[in-house]
Amino acid sequence: MSSPERGCLVPRPARAAALGLLLLCAPVEIASAQVPVPVETPYTLMDDESRLHFEAGAETPLRGNGPLTGYVYAFVTRPHFLDKDLYLRMVVAPVYVAAQLIHDRWPAVDSAIGVGLGGGLFAASHVEFRDGRFKDKESFSGDSAEGTLAYYHRGPKVFNFLPLEGQIRLRPKYVWYDRSGDTSKRFRLPENSAIYEGRAGIRVGGMPPELYPNSALELSLWHGVGYRENAGRYGFAERPEETKHLTQRTWARGGGTFTFWGTQASAYLNAGIAEDTDALSAFRLGGGLRMRTEFPLLLRGYNTDEIFARRYLLLNLSYRFRIWPGQDRVHLELVGDYARVAYVANHHLPRSGLAGVGATLSFALTKGLTLAVGYGYGVDAPRHHGFGGHEVTTLLELKY
Repeated sequence: MSSPERGCLVPRPARAAALGLLLLCAPVEIASAQVPVPVETPYTLMDDESRLHFEAGAETPLRGNGPLTGYVYAFVTRPHFLDKDLYLRMVVAPVYVAAQLIHDRWPAVDSAIGVGLGGGLFAASHVEFRDGRFKDKESFSGDSAEGTLAYYHRGPKVFNFLPLEGQIRLRPKYVWYDRSGDTSKRFRLPENSAIYEGRAGIRVGGMPPELYPNSALELSLWHGVGYRENAGRYGFAERPEETKHLTQRTWARGGGTFTFWGTQASAYLNAGIAEDTDALSAFRLGGGLRMRTEFPLLLRGYNTDEIFARRYLLLNLSYRFRIWPGQDRVHLELVGDYARVAYVANHHLPRSGLAGVGATLSFALTKGLTLAVGYGYGVDAPRHHGFGGHEVTTLLELKY
């Protein structure tokens, strides 16, 4: 459905309610500067759909000392922007913005070139966890400015309907680190540095940037390389950490979302390896904030980004159905997650097998406005002197 159609279906009271919820969520990202949730572009596949989505999310633990985390942003895609072969993509958060302009059908009819700029506050912040506990004295803020150069190549559609796309993205950026309100004065910050990142991959299908897409199917494989100009030690003198000049990561995702008989089921398998990595570049698993990045590594019942992995295998399963028949506004989603993890040095948890379960109640307030409230239980999350993590997640999506 096009965005004008969505816009006319949102009545004024619903718009006011959505705006109020977004404004309530906005301070989460700003006020929790010690523990921000950096937002990345949630969707980089090229398509012809025009979007204006407002996404907001917040998550907090019910047990343990984990932080309140959250995000809010607007995601915009505009094909045929100013010209039939120009494509605009933007992510706008309260303190961060990233924009990319893509020239389609150049240098060949099946390819495109994109250039972009971005940056803002807290985009490179670091939240430290150890043994299931949030370490506010070792967490710090990071601001960044970046550029993007991307190449897209479209292949023939698989089975005549699944898009096939190859992608190369170069992302040079400069990062400034600073203390948050709780960072210890004895804690040595990493050095400010230029970081040159690049990734290449191939994808069949794609996961649409929506909380609950009607259907999706994806198989993708990616490799990323990062070079940090100023590397070295940071942290406490008695427990130093170290950044590396060169880091590498390879990851893959496969699975789909299917709707049948008024219900919806999804299954996704994610895997990654980053033997050449450090704590600032490792894979981060945990939490249920699914719309803050293109490849979310969800593990319900665990703090957002609690797990530092150099290798992982992650399975996410869900089943969503109507609470009662004859309506399509209130749904219950049951979820189950399981991960096998090899940890980054100095960030081990007691168990390498991590299970999480949860349930989410979603309300379609209007055709374009969805509110979801969920609970997650981390079976193997270390808390106090035992196991069991409890997290509550709230998600809001407004689509024009």
